[in-house]
Amino acid sequence: MSRHRAALAGLLALYLAARVVICVRGKVFTSYDSVSYRGDGLVSLTGNAPRMWGVPLFYAIFPNDQARAIAQWTVGTVAWALLAWALWTWLRTLAARCVAVTGVLLLGLLPQVANWDFAILSESLSISLAVVTLALLLRWGRTRSVWFLAGATATAVWWTFTRPDIRVLTVFLIVALVVVGRRRRAALAAAGVLAAAVIWGTAIIPAVDRTYTGWSATPEVRHEEGLLLFRLRLHVLPDPEVKAIFQREFGMPSCAGMEEIAAGPSWETARFAVAYAQCPEIKAWGERNAPDIWQRYALAEPAVFARQTRDVVRLSVAGADYAKTTRVVPVAVEKLVFPPRSWVLPVLAVALALAVLAALLRRGALAWIGLAVAGASAVSLLAGIWFGAGEYWRFGIQEAIGLRLAVLLVAVAVLDSARGASATDAPRLRDQELGRLP
Repeated sequence: MSRHRAALAGLLALYLAARVVICVRGKVFTSYDSVSYRGDGLVSLTGNAPRMWGVPLFYAIFPNDQARAIAQWTVGTVAWALLAWALWTWLRTLAARCVAVTGVLLLGLLPQVANWDFAILSESLSISLAVVTLALLLRWGRTRSVWFLAGATATAVWWTFTRPDIRVLTVFLIVALVVVGRRRRAALAAAGVLAAAVIWGTAIIPAVDRTYTGWSATPEVRHEEGLLLFRLRLHVLPDPEVKAIFQREFGMPSCAGMEEIAAGPSWETARFAVAYAQCPEIKAWGERNAPDIWQRYALAEPAVFARQTRDVVRLSVAGADYAKTTRVVPVAVEKLVFPPRSWVLPVLAVALALAVLAALLRRGALAWIGLAVAGASAVSLLAGIWFGAGEYWRFGIQEAIGLRLAVLLVAVAVLDSARGASATDAPRLRDQELGRLP
């Protein structure tokens, strides 16, 4: 065991040193959206703020953006180390342990992950709290300690209020707790707490949307029209085929000002909204059609819609680095985990297909957890695309990371099993007792 502890200590020491380098050389990034997250009087538990309370409450503790970035870096550093430790204690063989810890810590060092710690936005906490939740649940699954379950539940509640779309992932977590812990009152109680959090978040979303209107770059349009504007700018007007469909099938009027902006490389969101407001025909069309035009488009032209969705999925899972940070991982490793956008879909699809096959053959608890993480991430990603629009490479980052973590979980589960003495076999984590496996 001393050799195992020495290996873990060495890996964690290297990781911490690399994270310190990232922290020392990291540059704080702010965008137009950052001001709506800063905690100065923007915390509301009832939705009377431009954002849900998860990020503003955290930001309110710190005096400036530099301090907030360091705090996010600290949470992220602890989160990835905690997940590495949780997997180490789950697995039994040294090979599987080293692969798991190395994979997790490398992921936490990649610029597509670490850069968000220096962005004054919601992504850092949405990533880090997800990682902490998974780590604590793994420890609960290994020990059945109510303290780990309570910590995971509290973290997941906070996580739910970092972004509206996290509710999809929280629902998957609720289902998992109900299925896995159906004979344990503590698990059912945790599921109930998270269900209440989802209901709470859903109840305040309309108020948050109304409040956010005054903070957006397009305050002159209501929330549904704002979503339509992004889609017109990104998906409709720049694409001749889709533009023709909207004009032919849905009677969309022309607007020279909007089409001129859409033909250029810059988003120019505020100017695009002004052009929209100055074209009374298309504005009246937008007011009538904003609630259901995307659903009608998907039904009327499924092949074209599928083609566009594929392109958006590619953007969502490719990753991005808004805040520029020092690269501490070899470029070859970075490109393997986050391939170029032209390759990311086939590479990730093959990796996930192999993971699914391996998990079905292995049928161990950790492999099933990996599949659950993959499924939740995929559904959440598609839901985010359906109900949102904009910076997909930013909005989908937690799901992009989740898909990669899922592949890693299945891989180390199979490796541990192949080399013997897996924690999923001894004592199969009480799977027989809980009725999770035949």
